Amino acid sequence: MCRMAVRRVTPTSAVSARLVDTWLAGHASANTRSAYRTDLAMFGRWCAQHHSVPLAADTATLAAFGLARQAAGDSDATMRRRWSSLSSFFQYAVHTGNAASNPVDGVDRPVELSGNPSRTTLLSADAVDACLAMAALLDPRLEALVAMLVRDGIKLGEALAIDVDDISGRPPRTSVTIRRNGKTRRVTLDESTARALRRCAGRRTDQPLFISDHRARTRTPQRLSRFGADHLLRQLRYDNDERVTANELRRFYITSQHQSGAALDDLRDDAGLSDTRGITRFVAKHQPSRASSATPTAAATPIEPPANNVRSNPRRRRTPT
Repeated sequence: MCRMAVRRVTPTSAVSARLVDTWLAGHASANTRSAYRTDLAMFGRWCAQHHSVPLAADTATLAAFGLARQAAGDSDATMRRRWSSLSSFFQYAVHTGNAASNPVDGVDRPVELSGNPSRTTLLSADAVDACLAMAALLDPRLEALVAMLVRDGIKLGEALAIDVDDISGRPPRTSVTIRRNGKTRRVTLDESTARALRRCAGRRTDQPLFISDHRARTRTPQRLSRFGADHLLRQLRYDNDERVTANELRRFYITSQHQSGAALDDLRDDAGLSDTRGITRFVAKHQPSRASSATPTAAATPIEPPANNVRSNPRRRRTPT
């Protein structure tokens, strides 16, 4: 009896590694390359489970994949990115003669809201002042983190990577070295932020600025992790028990600087984004905002006197090194 050989389809055998690498090499952003590779690998695994060949996929196959991802809980924003990844790959495959057409063209994608505004809540200036005051009461690390987010627009991950010896000068001329996209950059800090960082550092002259437990007396202090920073930020919440997020705090910086006249390109560089689309989403009008009457409350016991609060300040120049 004659048996038909069945080839097992795997993500690696179905899609040429060289084709993927050359496609990804055309994208300048490392974050984009990483996200696109992840999306294509996920599609490859799904195809392997359903005995499909990715490069031979048609619109019906792509639609089935989309339904599976929606059932798995992918948000509209995530699906828009996945479709963007796959469309880019198939378009490249068509251009190089590895595919006959782009099947993503026939897929119904999630529709963006007019102007693609950010869903991140826009905090009022009064609410930000209240957050700063509460953070100063709770923990010097929390005060420093919130200050860098709302006054200087520094990303949470960039702030956590700062060491004490990265801070130079005294208020009002204090700067800090941040690490972004494999490069270092000097950022001139808001005067109030600089004072908050000095309080956070205390008498230390080295070590990570943010350590995992400011009360610890260990020989090797551990850098505060993203999980630990999220735990600190969760102590800030409103009287309706909604929590304040790092994105909300950083969005306040971007929108306040834009309202002060900062150009989108300058804000893009300040915020460390690859293009101005993210800035445009943050500054889009008609966004929900925390009313200035909303009162932040604490989820912990205060440990330090409050600091003087300063609202949004004029934009500061960042100098690459």
